[in-house]
Amino acid sequence: MRMSYGVVWREGTSELARGKLELLPRAMRLEGMTGSSPTTREIPYDVLSEIRVGRRPDERLDGRPCLVLASRRGEPPLAIASVAQTGVVGELAERLSALQADARSHRPIAVVVPLRQGSREAARALLAEGPPFDPVALGLDRHHVLLTESEAIFIFESTLGASALEALLTDAHLIESAAIWHEHLAGPPRIAEDVYSWARSSPEIDRSLLPPGLRNGDTRDP
Repeated sequence: MRMSYGVVWREGTSELARGKLELLPRAMRLEGMTGSSPTTREIPYDVLSEIRVGRRPDERLDGRPCLVLASRRGEPPLAIASVAQTGVVGELAERLSALQADARSHRPIAVVVPLRQGSREAARALLAEGPPFDPVALGLDRHHVLLTESEAIFIFESTLGASALEALLTDAHLIESAAIWHEHLAGPPRIAEDVYSWARSSPEIDRSLLPPGLRNGDTRDP
């Protein structure tokens, strides 16, 4: 369910904007007007590096306390104030923190393994045998391996976040099995930095079009 709030906001020292804030499944969306010009801003929850309530005079908009957001992408801080009750700012801070934590727990982790020149086919043969671990037992939701001429890129996705990878890297059986890769490695593996992500928002369902028994989220036995 989308949650919408009437707000004013300012990014850095830019002109004040007015409109609404929506909490989508994976991103926060601001939509409204800057002066006489339409403006739209969408920020994924997992790029937020700071969420706090700003109470200093220079952190207020129209005299109201603000929600102050900082991004890992180095963008100017974003200040948001509610046009309704001041308590909405605290509520937004709590909701955004929860959504941020949930988004980060689902972020994929990529491990890049550099390969020696001419080792691509040998790496392909090793990968064709499948992983030397049980993805289900580790709590993985998805696992992919991409191969180039000089790298093997292992992608892990889990609702457990980094804890699934930590369990994987400390598994004695895996460490023993990985020894067969040593002759093909051109250097130590490294974890790739996640610097940008995008996901299509989940489609909204008009429950008025559903059968009466399902309009309030009820389920039926098959």
